[in-house]
Amino acid sequence: MMISNKRSVPPLVLFLLVSSIVLYHSVIQLFPSFIHAWTQSDRYAIALRFLDNGFDIFHPATFNLQTVEGITRVDFPINEFLVAVIMKITGNTAPVIFRLYILFISISGLVYLYLLAKRISGSEIKSWFTVLFVFLSPVYVYYQAGFIPSIPAIASVFAGYYYFFSYKDNGNKKLFYYALLFFLLSSLMRLPFVIILFAVMLQQGFMSLKLRVLRKHELIGFVSAFLIFAAYYLYNIHLGRMYGNMFLDSFLPAKNFSEFKEILMAMYDHWCFHYFSMWHYILLFVLILISVLTLYRRGNYLEADKKYWFQFLIAGCGSICYFLLMARQYYSHDYYFLDSMFVPTILLFMFVLKDVTIETVKQKITWSCVLAVSVILFFIANFNTQAERYSFGSWDRVEITRKNFTGTEEFLDSLGVSKDAKILVIDAYTTNAPLLLMNRKGYTVMGTTHKNIGVSLQWGNWDLVAIQDIYLVSDVIKNYPLITSMLECVGSTGRVSFYKKSPAPKYKTLKQFLGINPERTLFVSEYKSATSQKKNKAILNDSTEFGITASVKASELKSGSGLKVLVSGKFFPGNSIKDIQLVASINTGEEQLFYQSFALNDYMKDSVSVQNLEFQFVLPEFKTPEDELKVYLWNPGKGDLTYDNWEVIIYK
Repeated sequence: MMISNKRSVPPLVLFLLVSSIVLYHSVIQLFPSFIHAWTQSDRYAIALRFLDNGFDIFHPATFNLQTVEGITRVDFPINEFLVAVIMKITGNTAPVIFRLYILFISISGLVYLYLLAKRISGSEIKSWFTVLFVFLSPVYVYYQAGFIPSIPAIASVFAGYYYFFSYKDNGNKKLFYYALLFFLLSSLMRLPFVIILFAVMLQQGFMSLKLRVLRKHELIGFVSAFLIFAAYYLYNIHLGRMYGNMFLDSFLPAKNFSEFKEILMAMYDHWCFHYFSMWHYILLFVLILISVLTLYRRGNYLEADKKYWFQFLIAGCGSICYFLLMARQYYSHDYYFLDSMFVPTILLFMFVLKDVTIETVKQKITWSCVLAVSVILFFIANFNTQAERYSFGSWDRVEITRKNFTGTEEFLDSLGVSKDAKILVIDAYTTNAPLLLMNRKGYTVMGTTHKNIGVSLQWGNWDLVAIQDIYLVSDVIKNYPLITSMLECVGSTGRVSFYKKSPAPKYKTLKQFLGINPERTLFVSEYKSATSQKKNKAILNDSTEFGITASVKASELKSGSGLKVLVSGKFFPGNSIKDIQLVASINTGEEQLFYQSFALNDYMKDSVSVQNLEFQFVLPEFKTPEDELKVYLWNPGKGDLTYDNWEVIIYK
């Protein structure tokens, strides 16, 4: 016997809420971080800017002033607008507000999916199966309490399909308009979802031609919806031309078939088991097999099911077309799968699940057990995948940048820097995250080329320059040495330093610019060959994994906090310097407390036979006197490198 929706929906919502606490209790308050923090911080910035631009929804803006006043072209920012309204009402602008909003919208959409699955299958078990298949998809789990509009757009599609198929069953015009509203909303929120709106229009248009009946309310509805969509799309183009654009607005198909194959392989290697877990794929495969066998025995599709499969076919073909047009984005952007092929996959799951017979008590018990086991396996897979997605590596400069800029707002306030001051962030790695954390508008240099740094310094309307100390020497000064004579430091958090223009530009050596003098120097380790002959220089080769190591314990230094390490050397690259890294690590016994590295291959030029390089590490506070710092070259790839004039300076 079917349970009424009034009785069945509350337990579902309760289960989703409890599961959300389990999944998100440790991350719900995080600033946009880890995978695709760039995009997520941009969306967070738009919400915050609504608070100071009078909630002008037609002029969305970020903190980045590389567009006029930060105003940017973007898909209709209704979610960011509503988040800003909630922030205004609650007086809280923390990221948790945005995350909870997206989670609430997701759960609302899953309730609609439950009602849709129940209408199609007539089964409580199948409805729960469908909802939990989506709710526990790893990529969906990651963004379900995040910042991107793909999740609200998917939720709107679920609501639209519920009303659309309800309309097709009983012909109630009001249901058609509800469906159209949700499909239009999803298209405005995230442009690729216009595929769904188009698929629904094609299906209804085909039926009108087949039956030779013109339904005026459908014609008026679809024309109105596409006019609204087109109007905002054209307005968005106008915004981009007038103010600029912080977001992608062009197609990126594969350049050739060879690149297309590379993209497919990369999608498989990087994201296959992030889109869905192995257990999702197995379950889907089993259900497809059952559906095919059922169809074979029956001989044809049920008449009532044709409307479902017709919609799947159109939406699926549209998603494939979108994938072909944007193929290069799928290489490193997993959420493009959510924007395109995720919904057709869920439709497929729901429609093949319909063919499973769950009528007898034995069948209900069996499939209830399958559901329970599947959910447990989904959860286990998610714990592993989410741990991987929220992991942090020494190579992750986006996350390093977030950590470095945390607390800079309070530091700038302590210096008396105005909230209206414009900050130029050199080597930012994201367009908005450092500016958000400083709570100041400004500019970001995304690639530290000589041209990019020079142009930003000469033409940017900035008040202060912010540079991360760890990348100051190797990525900024190396590429633009003149910067040392143009700027003077006004303060440092120990991780990020702030500079103003020098009133009288004056040449400074690197050590002078960094303020390294005998009084601030705590430790020096040097190696220099006695002669100019190459055989006397230090060598890394296929039999040498580690180079010269500078080692010192905390007890040997005069200070345990606020320390930096300047490393310099003359390098003679051989046939291959693959994987050779400069490493700084702090250990207490077998426990590693700190690890940071630079890949030399990123800094050495192939055409230059002798190169002088400098790097800087920023050390965390020592915990015990036995903490040991080591600075060394690591050669795991058995590369070929000769080096000399090796110097390690620890200074405060």
